[in-house]
Amino acid sequence: YTPQSALVLHIPTVSDTSRPAAETRVQIRAARVILFGEMQAKLQRLTRLVGTDPGFYVLALHSFVEHYIRDVAAASTAEQFHELIWEFRARLVEFADGGFVDGLNCLSRLGRQHRFTNLVRHAFEELDPEEATAATHLFVVFCGLADLGALPEVRELERHLHVWNERDSIIEQGRVLHTVQEELKQLQEKNAELLGSLQTYEEDERRLAELENRIQRFTLELEEARARVRDKDRRVDALRAERATLRQERTRLLARMKGYDELERYVRNLGRFSVYTTTRMDYERTLMRLTPEQEDAVRAIDRESDFLVRGSAGTGKSLILIEALRRTLEVGELPFQSSPDRQAVLLTFTRTLAKFEDYVTGLLKMDRVRTLVQTVDTFILERLQRINPGYRFDFEAVSATVEELPGVEFFSADELVAEIETYLFGNVITREEYIRDVVPRVGLRRRLSRGQREQVWQIREEVARRMEASGAFSRNYARIRIVEFLDGAAAEQAQCLRDVRTIYLDETQDLTAGDLMTLKALITGHLIMAADIQQSIYGVSSPFARAGLRVAGRTKILRTNFRNTRQIHAAAQRFSRSEGDGLFAFREGPIPELYRSDSSDELGRLLLRKLQLFLRQLEYDPDNICILAPHNSEVARLGDLLAGEGIPAAVITDKEFQFTSVGAVRLSTLHSSKGLDFPVVMVYLPYLHRRRSFDEETTDRLLRNLIYVGFTRAMENLNVFVCPGDDPILQDVCLALSPADDRDGDDADGDGGKGGPHGGL
Repeated sequence: YTPQSALVLHIPTVSDTSRPAAETRVQIRAARVILFGEMQAKLQRLTRLVGTDPGFYVLALHSFVEHYIRDVAAASTAEQFHELIWEFRARLVEFADGGFVDGLNCLSRLGRQHRFTNLVRHAFEELDPEEATAATHLFVVFCGLADLGALPEVRELERHLHVWNERDSIIEQGRVLHTVQEELKQLQEKNAELLGSLQTYEEDERRLAELENRIQRFTLELEEARARVRDKDRRVDALRAERATLRQERTRLLARMKGYDELERYVRNLGRFSVYTTTRMDYERTLMRLTPEQEDAVRAIDRESDFLVRGSAGTGKSLILIEALRRTLEVGELPFQSSPDRQAVLLTFTRTLAKFEDYVTGLLKMDRVRTLVQTVDTFILERLQRINPGYRFDFEAVSATVEELPGVEFFSADELVAEIETYLFGNVITREEYIRDVVPRVGLRRRLSRGQREQVWQIREEVARRMEASGAFSRNYARIRIVEFLDGAAAEQAQCLRDVRTIYLDETQDLTAGDLMTLKALITGHLIMAADIQQSIYGVSSPFARAGLRVAGRTKILRTNFRNTRQIHAAAQRFSRSEGDGLFAFREGPIPELYRSDSSDELGRLLLRKLQLFLRQLEYDPDNICILAPHNSEVARLGDLLAGEGIPAAVITDKEFQFTSVGAVRLSTLHSSKGLDFPVVMVYLPYLHRRRSFDEETTDRLLRNLIYVGFTRAMENLNVFVCPGDDPILQDVCLALSPADDRDGDDADGDGGKGGPHGGL
């Protein structure tokens, strides 16, 4: 007996005081035996359908779900499948009494998939074997919700999911999906036009449903009136005339609805991919087994030396760090004593990424690893305050001092701040290197003479003096402060700061040489790092050599993208002008869509219409959608735009935001999206926000990397909204995503048309 049994069997619980508890338990056991016998017989019929026609197989799965909810659980009497599903969902939520119900989102996806079973039923439509496998996964999760998950027939259905592990090309497997893809590609060429008709389509659709209901009501009233009187009377005539009028209006409306054929096919095809790709990703996450490539990377990590895992977006670098740390804790290589000192930590670059990795480790039920996730800044601030509890960060310290001091004629104030904070402090440049050796200033805009460097150094010294006096340090100078302390500290003082043996370090490419030097100085062991130079959006040169880290021969390169579909991966690679270095993706999905306009207001309207299509037509949960913008001001503007339409939104950088929250569309700057992923990403680019600290070549490279990061956050649907103007980077965005440029062939990933193994986050 489980508490959920009382719900799904529609029988009394043991707490029912109307009869003895023992009698109630007997009744429950008897009811379960009868139920399981009936369910096993029906499930055996389903297992015999595996490998037959995919469309009829999926239809049978949905028939079982409908029968179970309506007749077995008695959870709903609704006629429509989506209403049936919703009422069952509400019942489960109510029964959980505010608790978490694992697998609940499978119900909404079953509802979305049901429209395609109607096409099988009414139009003899064909489904793909991959869609049948996705439906099987949803069905298995449903059986878990229905307390049937332990039945051997359900386990047998689950074993048929081995199709996910096939190494053949998805194009070769998914003939039907490929046909859908080609049709969708043609429709996407007029996507803005289709979105323009979305509002009138939805109004006509609502009106048609209303007419159907009114015609049905008048028909019932007419039958009742006929039953009451034998002779024709005025009431019968009036009902008949009104029904005839409604039928005429329905006929006209049905004729008009034929004009929406392309829009309906566009929505239908997007919907098929949304169910398939989302469910596939869900399935892969439930497996949580590493691919051979990822397993090799975990095993290759040498905890007795610094190690680097390199890979492009979506290759599973974060998962490898998490799994490597979990295994290290599991075998006891890092013993945890009664003291609160930690022997290992997992550090990330931003607070948002730390929240996300906390969320991921929670999903994976890695509670011990979850407690070890921190940001680099938090980790360093804790150690800084062990030197002096009064020490703190002041991220405006350098700019505030520069404003108070006499400037230099060859630098603006912003350029001077960048020279001191980013270059000198960030790279821990000494006076000898800067003035005597005249070290190259990679990526910075102006060349400086030795005399000009001397002037800058004098200002640098005054900035440092004032920070030392106040105890408020800039981000990068705080690193220097710790390194200098450790260099001169006694063994006992240094040990107070060095309480960690190993640091697992994510998104290393965005850290400065000073970050890496400091982290290395603060540990007794080694750095296990993950990086992707193609995603570098802050650093202007590789920090490893400057920090004295030797990773040659201790690097593992990942080449398979599991996050993005093949189409998203190909578009991102085209935009970044990357050779690919043997990288490939293999999941099939819709082609990324481009929307362009000369007006930011019109661009916002296009984005809003597409968002409403995802929410209302494709029925995505709002929290599965993220809108990325180039600047915080645009994030705020988008928030106002959504609020005006009554669409809840949450900014992921807000302090109170948590990834476990639901019901609101995510909003973020491109910078803050690093390391995250979402089923649907909408990149809003009315302009690019250029920082003038670096030279033009470096600025362009960092901006291109930033847009690449935005593209590769999307797991299944990527939509890009652009006002290109005369910006060459935004013009390249349009070129890479142009639907007229048919560059998305079978070999778009440079893998000869062969897909790779599945796996991972």
